[in-house]
Amino acid sequence: MKKVVITGATSFIGLHLIEKLSTLDYEIHAVIRENSSKKDLLSKYKNINIVEVNMENIEQLPNYITEECDTMYHFAWNGTRGEDRNNEEMQMLNVENSLSTLKAARKIGCKTFFTSGSQAEYGIQSENVNENAKCQPVTAYGKAKLNFYEIAKDYCQKNNIRLVEPRIFSLYGPGDFKQSLIMSTISKMKENADVELSSCMQLWNYLYINDAVNALILLNENEKAEGVFNLASDDTRVLKDFILDMKDVLQTDSKIIFGEQTPSGINPDITKLKNTIDWQEQYTFKDGIKEISDSFR
Repeated sequence: MKKVVITGATSFIGLHLIEKLSTLDYEIHAVIRENSSKKDLLSKYKNINIVEVNMENIEQLPNYITEECDTMYHFAWNGTRGEDRNNEEMQMLNVENSLSTLKAARKIGCKTFFTSGSQAEYGIQSENVNENAKCQPVTAYGKAKLNFYEIAKDYCQKNNIRLVEPRIFSLYGPGDFKQSLIMSTISKMKENADVELSSCMQLWNYLYINDAVNALILLNENEKAEGVFNLASDDTRVLKDFILDMKDVLQTDSKIIFGEQTPSGINPDITKLKNTIDWQEQYTFKDGIKEISDSFR
């Protein structure tokens, strides 16, 4: 049985990954904050060991996990939304704690380490972005994510650890942050309330959470997969098109009010991902919106 460690286990992506891994031949060590209010969300899964340790004490992880493990997925990271994305002190502490996490992973025998990268590492890019694009992050969050990847790359090379960074663009699905664009818009549309937005003319890309999780598992199982992989879908369009798709799926009477905004956006290239693993998206955007809508019930 393969043994994995997941930090940030009750995060949006952590929970969905655990749900999938629990159906496969994996033993899971789920790392959560002490006295986490979300602990009960993990108890229903089989082959799971819940470890309560705060990130500032993550170097103690080998005291809680005494068996050798194969892989660590590191999702724990504070300040991913709002003003905290530019809180330099918080973001640098994330880097320090993440390096401590990586060192703990080595002590418990992990030969593969997954960071949780972000499109924010690229900064503002007007072209189709592949993994060789020059990173020019503009937020403290993006700078910290890139900083940790570079530190982790050097550390892993010196310690014979396979480093994989899925550089995540925009994931969506049941259980996502309630104030995200998709979740908040669905809530309004289900109530037939007016939806006020920007012009939504920037290019955007959405990947359904189940498809993302499948890619993470396949990347782990392919020992040749290493380095940065854009984790996104093949479906890049202007954001307005996604909003209109949502209106169509939900059959809402909501009035959509598009405002003004200088267009900017994202356009990820996922050629490397598809050339490395045998992976295809199983969900169209409309499929994913229907799944979320059904979960509201």
